[in-house]
Amino acid sequence: MKNAKLRELFLITQTTKTMQVLLVAASLLLLSAGGASAEPVKIGLILARTGHAAKVCESSYRIARRAVKEINRTGGLLGSKVRLMEYDNRSTPIGAREAAVQAAKDGVHGVIGAVYSSHSLSAAPVLEKEKIPMISPISTHTELTARGKYIFRVCYTDRFQGKALADFAKKELGARKAAVLVNAGSRYSQGLADYFTAEFRSGKGEAVQLDYQKNATDFTAQLDEIKRLSVQVVFIPGHFRESAYIIKQADAKGLKIPFIGGDGWLDKMYDYGGQSIHGNYYISQWHKDLPREKSRWFVRTYQDMIGKKLSNEPAMALTYDAVMVFARAVKNAGSLNRARIRDSLSRIRGFEGVTGDITFNSHGDPVNKSAVILKFENFGSVYHGIIQP
Repeated sequence: MKNAKLRELFLITQTTKTMQVLLVAASLLLLSAGGASAEPVKIGLILARTGHAAKVCESSYRIARRAVKEINRTGGLLGSKVRLMEYDNRSTPIGAREAAVQAAKDGVHGVIGAVYSSHSLSAAPVLEKEKIPMISPISTHTELTARGKYIFRVCYTDRFQGKALADFAKKELGARKAAVLVNAGSRYSQGLADYFTAEFRSGKGEAVQLDYQKNATDFTAQLDEIKRLSVQVVFIPGHFRESAYIIKQADAKGLKIPFIGGDGWLDKMYDYGGQSIHGNYYISQWHKDLPREKSRWFVRTYQDMIGKKLSNEPAMALTYDAVMVFARAVKNAGSLNRARIRDSLSRIRGFEGVTGDITFNSHGDPVNKSAVILKFENFGSVYHGIIQP
C-alpha cells in the first residue's frame, strides 16, 4: 500500500514537471510567432502641445492618432501593434531637443516631427546620433536633411518655394520691385527670404529685405519704409500670426499692395487680420481641392474628424503621409532594426501620398514634389493653381 502511494506521488510530480515544460515551450512559440507578447512598434511624435506653435500642431496630433488606429485595424506592423508616443516640444528648439532625448531613452523605432524648422533642426542631431529615423512632415529649411542620413522629410524645401514665389510675383503679379519682411529670430523666415530674394533679383528684379524682431506686434517702421520704396509686392516669409498683423496694419495705413506668403500662412490668419487678408496669395504643400484621387479620398475619409468646413491644414495631410511612409518602410524592412528601417526609407519609390507621390533622393528629400498657389477669399483659402518643380 505504501509503495503504491509512493508510485502515485511520483507520477503526479512527473506530470506536473511535464506540464510546466510544455507551458514554457508554448510561451516561447508565441513569442517567436509574434504573439501577444511581441514588441510593439514605437513611433515617437514630436510636436508642440503647448506654446505659440501648439495651434498649428493640433490637426497633426489628431491625424497621427487616426493613422496609427488605421494601421492597427489592419493588423499593425510585422505582427505587432503600433504605439504612438507623444512628446511636447513646448514650441521651442530646446524643448524639441529634450523631446528627442526622451524619445531615444524610450526606445522608439522612428520619429515623426517636428513642424517648425527650428524645432526639427534642434531634434535632428540627437536622433542622428542615436540612429533613429526621423521624418519631418513640413519643416522646409534646406539644411535639415543635411544633418544626417537618418533625417528625412515629406515636404518640399525652401529653395523650391522661394523660387516658385519669386516667379509667381514677377510673372503673374507683374512685380519688378519687392520688399521682403524677415523675422530676424526665425531660421525658416531668414532662409526662405534669401531664396526668394536671390531668385527675384535675377532677371533685373529689385528686392529689399527689412527685418522685424520675433514676437513683434507693431510694424509701423517697416510699413513706412515700404511706402517710401514704392514696391509692387511684399513678401512675408513668416508664420500666420505676425503675417496677419502686418497685413492688417498695412491696410489701416492705406497701403494697397499685394502681399504674398510662404507655407507658414494658413486660414487662421483671418483670426488676426480679419477682412484685410482678402485677395492675397500664398504657396502651400496641399489643399483640400487638390485634383488628386488620393487627396479626395483623404478628405472624404477624415471629414468627420476635421469638421463640416475643411480649412487649409497642410501639416495634417503631410503628417498622415509621414506616418504611412514610415509604416511602409517598416514593412519593406521586415524588421524593427532602426538601421534597416532607415535603409528601407532611402529606397522608397513612388509611394502614393495624399500630398503627392514620394520618392526620396540620396539626401532624404522627396523629389518632384509640387506646390499649390492659394488665394484668400471669403474667409478661406481658394485653390488657384499648381506649381511643378
